[in-house]
Amino acid sequence: MLEKGFLPDREFIRLEDSHHSGNKLVDYKRVLFRALRYWYIVVIVLVTCIVLAHLINRYTTKIYPVSTSIIIKESKENAEGKLLYNNPLVDPYRNFYNELYIIKSETLLKDVVKALNFGVSYYVEGNIKTTEFYQSNFPVKIEVFPKEYYPSGESFYIEFEDNQTYKIDPIKKEGTEEDKYDIKSTVGVFGDTLVVNGYDIMLKTTGNLSPYIGKRFLIFLEDPDKVAYQYSKKLNAEWAEEGASVVNLSLSGPIPEKEIDFLKELIFQYQLFDLERKNLAATRSIEFIEEQLDEISDSLKIFESQVERFKKQNIATDLEGEGLNLYEKLVKLEEQRVELKIKRNYYNYVLEYLEKDNDLNTIVPPSSVGIEDPIVTQLIANLVKEQSELQAFMGQAKKASSLFTQKQERIHDIKRDVQTSVENILDAQSINERFLNSQITQVEQKLVALPEKERTLVNIKRNYALSESLYIFLMQKRAEAGISKASNASDILEVNPPRLSGQILTPKVKQNYAIAIIIGLAIPFLLFLTMEVLDDKIQSKEDIEKLTRIPIIGGIGHKKMDNNLIVSLKPKSIVSEAFRSLRSNLNFFVGGEDKKVFMVTSSISGEGKTFTTINLATVFALTGKKVLILGADLRKPRIYNDFNLTNSFGLSNFLSGSAIIEDVVQ
Repeated sequence: MLEKGFLPDREFIRLEDSHHSGNKLVDYKRVLFRALRYWYIVVIVLVTCIVLAHLINRYTTKIYPVSTSIIIKESKENAEGKLLYNNPLVDPYRNFYNELYIIKSETLLKDVVKALNFGVSYYVEGNIKTTEFYQSNFPVKIEVFPKEYYPSGESFYIEFEDNQTYKIDPIKKEGTEEDKYDIKSTVGVFGDTLVVNGYDIMLKTTGNLSPYIGKRFLIFLEDPDKVAYQYSKKLNAEWAEEGASVVNLSLSGPIPEKEIDFLKELIFQYQLFDLERKNLAATRSIEFIEEQLDEISDSLKIFESQVERFKKQNIATDLEGEGLNLYEKLVKLEEQRVELKIKRNYYNYVLEYLEKDNDLNTIVPPSSVGIEDPIVTQLIANLVKEQSELQAFMGQAKKASSLFTQKQERIHDIKRDVQTSVENILDAQSINERFLNSQITQVEQKLVALPEKERTLVNIKRNYALSESLYIFLMQKRAEAGISKASNASDILEVNPPRLSGQILTPKVKQNYAIAIIIGLAIPFLLFLTMEVLDDKIQSKEDIEKLTRIPIIGGIGHKKMDNNLIVSLKPKSIVSEAFRSLRSNLNFFVGGEDKKVFMVTSSISGEGKTFTTINLATVFALTGKKVLILGADLRKPRIYNDFNLTNSFGLSNFLSGSAIIEDVVQ
């Protein structure tokens, strides 16, 4: 049968010769056409996404990358002092594997934070967001007291009224009582101490404040330990390449100038740390030797006075013969005993030092007192180096790391080896001391036989010579240590100065705009695609062809006239031509039969049955054929209105037998 289908933009007449089958498929071409039809929706969504991307790019905190490079020289430390004076006060080798840990150690980073006063941050409030303000030469420095209690997380507003005064507006913290702190505005004078929220602060000026007078800043205080920890997390330190001693340092932050200053100060503090590490042994040696010199100089003055008095009281002040021989022999033996005594004192000092578990970086090296034992010297040097490297981990969460534990075990093993070696040396030295004491006793017995004045002179010169030789020995060691310290230079050299090393890390401006465009196009497409998937109506000829095997015999466009007689009134219109095409197709389907009956129907009302019937009958009538239109809509008949006919008699009268065919045909 013929079936007429009404569509949003077209009407289809189809010949139904099979049942409906299949599922509706997505027509992407129709989705595209729908997007073009509703282009303003696409534009609105696209513009909205681009505006959002702009806001993100505008108000997201920008993060910049900053980097620098340093080289750690591989030369032996204290080479000049060692070659010229044979005074190796410092371990000549460096463990490069530990340098990266030292650079990122919180101890070193805390020194950097304190030097730059990064515990104090300045912010400027804007209309939408608050941004950090930073200038390396900002002419105001804030100090917090007491330094043992740093008010971490505290904040307040400050406004510079002139070059002499400022106003502070404390911020009441949530959960505090109103009367606990004085939260009223306070006017202060630079250089004076103010109490703010229970802690003391002092502001100092270091330059001209004129450009900042009247401006309001938000001050945020943070514990330097916490700031150092934050920097240890974001600071990257890595070797430039395998086998090289060049280290690349990099970090990122919202203010590149601040991060550049941080890296500059980090290099400087690292150089100081390296130099102090190299000079530590020499410094401790000088301090130890100066303490000994203070004691010996007093004794030397006493013995000098005794010699002068003896010379004034006696004409003969020179030793001769047997007295001179005994004096020279006794002095040599005493010098050997003093040397052994110095060594014994040093070894006992080492044992006591290890038992007290002191900071091993402050131990005096053996070379500073003339001890050249290679085993003890090397063990103590290793002990100092391991302790110095272990301190790089102090105050960090790395205390629980395997490397920290390994170093503690290594230090414990070295301390045990040092104790064993020193105890063995003391046992061996006791034999030499007993022998020297016996030799000195024999010489002293021979001195008894000398005349009293000559014996007195021997004792005076003996004491003076021993003190003088010991004083000269210590002075020589102090000079060697001083030259070693003066000849040291840091092995840390700057290769590439800290600088901005690339484009902004976040936000990624171009990427955000690209994503916005993609989303702005994808949302309307997905919307139209969803509409296409959820729409269960027949939208086009292709829908019928995809879903069924029903052949399409014609398509009728929408009419723009109020009258249904479009073929009669406008025979040259596109709709009229469509009906003529439909007539040709119907003639083909019926195979040229003379008498044909077509039924026009649809599932619901309002789909164009009347319009199609009238115009289809018209195109057949225009070919000279006799056409009878039978209106079978018994509920709402309408065809008679288009032809200006009456509805007095119709199909129902004919079927009931109350009228004949001639009565109902008009």
